[in-house]
Amino acid sequence: MNYSDTMGTRTNTNLDFLRAFAVLLVVVGHLTRFFDVSRLGPISCMGLGGLGVAIFFVHTALVLMLSLKREAGNSRTLFVPFMIRRCFRIYPLSMLVVMVVAIFHLPQATIGAGTFAGWNFDGSDVLANLFLVQDLSFRVPILGPTWSLSFELQMYLLLPAMFLFLQRVRPMWQLGAIYALIVGLCTTTVHYSSTRNLAFFVPCFLGGIIAYQLHSQVGAKVPAWVWPGFVVVLGTGYLTTSMSRFDEWAVCLLLGLAIPVFAQISSRALNAASATIAKYSYGIYLSHFFVIWLAFEKLAGHSLALRVAVFVSLAAALPVMLYHLIEEPLITFGKRVASRYIKDRQARYLPQDLPLRGEAF
Repeated sequence: MNYSDTMGTRTNTNLDFLRAFAVLLVVVGHLTRFFDVSRLGPISCMGLGGLGVAIFFVHTALVLMLSLKREAGNSRTLFVPFMIRRCFRIYPLSMLVVMVVAIFHLPQATIGAGTFAGWNFDGSDVLANLFLVQDLSFRVPILGPTWSLSFELQMYLLLPAMFLFLQRVRPMWQLGAIYALIVGLCTTTVHYSSTRNLAFFVPCFLGGIIAYQLHSQVGAKVPAWVWPGFVVVLGTGYLTTSMSRFDEWAVCLLLGLAIPVFAQISSRALNAASATIAKYSYGIYLSHFFVIWLAFEKLAGHSLALRVAVFVSLAAALPVMLYHLIEEPLITFGKRVASRYIKDRQARYLPQDLPLRGEAF
């Protein structure tokens, strides 16, 4: 699956850039944490990973809402095929890496200055991680980056209903009122929550939903060359603030408002690089802990040149291998299963006493 999507008929190269930027933020954030680099001038490196995940959530919500729009023929056949495709997208690779971590007891739960650590997990922890319900079952991630997948999976359950509801929302004031209501509820929930839950991240997903609602109502009037700079400046601005939850939500809102107004990037070199990184971003996200650990902790006694070479080689090769061996075949299989379900449901609800289109009476 290429993470490019469409707004109208054109490939959205801006979304490829956004996803590539997000996954690079996560990787660089964890590298700076391992090497104990807390600041680069006024920029706090501690917020790089969290910012990357927040941008991922905006991107995911927008792409999936566009996908639902293309495939929404009948509300009866919307939710199940959507979830089939998403499960075959998210679960196979996450299950594989969780099993590898569990079987070999790799220290992949947390990252600190110069070291990785693991948890003394049990069978229930492994099951919770396999099915990405760590926060719902109050279990810890045994592979650190998978914490975000649990919240993403929960949001999948809400998106089809949200898509159908938003078909009735047209005026901008209605969208603004709904956004304010949901953010208010999330703020209250976060204030009284003792543990992190979905309410902490719903406003991030709302940024993508706002972009979806706006993309058919506003024109792309801002030149494409401004887009990369806008994303970088917005991220830099966040990393120089207190990086509170509200700052994070504000970044996601600004992204949602901005995405539809930018023309598409036309630079072939930038588009090729963005599309490649975006395509393999899920593998990068799930494998980069292992790559950093192997290259810089396990090989600590070797030369820096060798460790950097191992890091660069594995960081590039491992996601490509995982994509072509695991992700792509099972994404394709999931699409076939979803299509078969849709055809079966359509056949069940098609009146049997009426001729099909093009069929003679």
